[in-house]
Amino acid sequence: MKIYMIILDGAADRKIEMLGNKTPLQVANTPSLDTLVKRGKQTLITVIDKNITPESDSGSMALLSYDPKIYYPGRGTLEGIGTGFIPEGYNYVAFRINFASYDEKLGTLDRRTARGLEDRELQMLAKDITENVDVSKFNVSFKLLAFGHHRGILVFYSKQEKLSGNISNTDPGFRKNGVWGTPVKNYEPKPLDCLALDEKEESKLTANIVNYFIKQSQKILAKSEVNRKRIEKGELPANYLIFRDGGQKPKQMPQFEEKFGLTLSMYGQLPAENAIAKLIGAKFTFSKSLELQLDKDFLINAERILVADEANVKFIHIKGPDEPGHDNKPKEKVEAIEFIDKYFLSNLIKDIKEDDIVVVTCDHATPCELKIHSTDKVPVLISGGNIQNDGSTKFDEENASRGNLPIEKAIDIFPYIIKEIFDDKNKRN
Repeated sequence: MKIYMIILDGAADRKIEMLGNKTPLQVANTPSLDTLVKRGKQTLITVIDKNITPESDSGSMALLSYDPKIYYPGRGTLEGIGTGFIPEGYNYVAFRINFASYDEKLGTLDRRTARGLEDRELQMLAKDITENVDVSKFNVSFKLLAFGHHRGILVFYSKQEKLSGNISNTDPGFRKNGVWGTPVKNYEPKPLDCLALDEKEESKLTANIVNYFIKQSQKILAKSEVNRKRIEKGELPANYLIFRDGGQKPKQMPQFEEKFGLTLSMYGQLPAENAIAKLIGAKFTFSKSLELQLDKDFLINAERILVADEANVKFIHIKGPDEPGHDNKPKEKVEAIEFIDKYFLSNLIKDIKEDDIVVVTCDHATPCELKIHSTDKVPVLISGGNIQNDGSTKFDEENASRGNLPIEKAIDIFPYIIKEIFDDKNKRN
């Protein structure tokens, strides 16, 4: 028996007028998902809790049974670990950054996330910053990695100075609340100054370093050949860095195999997912760049690789539905769900064995009306093995709300599978 956990990133949504007062999952034509539904049970679950908005990393952590309220160290730390950017023996602080579009005359952000950047352009911008920004006067060094349209990871590290993640975000779209980044509704589109969130000298120092780095990198980006050409073509420049989710050393986490007696193999696109795999002793494979997340050949090949993997539990995070949610494009979100159903799930159904278990769920909801993640409950389906159908006919929020799968939170999924399916099978055998 194998367990397949399929994460449809951000697929959960709210009813949308454009879709006839239905959600994208309700509207999508998903015959493969429907087949799995008829072999299983579903319900709606809270990913973390009603007051914490999940990101893909904290959502994935919860889905793998690790409570983010205990173990989550902040997105910056996970991304730093996942890229191998955390240097041994150094004090450090790691951040998520975005390359943003800034209007210097108005002092406002045209976009928090610069759109349309090719990877070649993004790497050139990162190279310009790495080669020309100097923070040695603070007795620190830095590493910068740019990836995925506009994203980046930045780590400051030092042997002489203590550094702190307890500083505010400069990204106006997310407020720092402990280790959590909380989305801000109707925010003023102006980058913020970085502030220490306590009176410690290391927090004040770190905030000063961030503010200095932003000013220096802004000068470099303004002179960039990439941005000069973008402006000539009538495109917004990627001329400003915004920081969020500063974090430091994580707590030690129980190993997945020791916890459940099962080996785990994870497939995803994010360095933060790689970090989770490292922390819980799982194998990790970067499945595809974000640019090609809905590539037909990728989905077909990913399914083949997943089935061939010898691990007991196989976890794959498919990013497709999330971006249309952020861009308030309901029809594109429907298409993304249908694409995954056609080229990934249809093949999985053919290739799995009779006693295999398939879990389908979301790491968070990304409602089109909000254009950001939310704390909304998400559907979870457990299908296969000895599970009896609960009357559900389709994988969506409405059917899940009527399902009878006795799970309330994401962290409950694997304990339920082990107790109700694995243990029951062993008793019968």
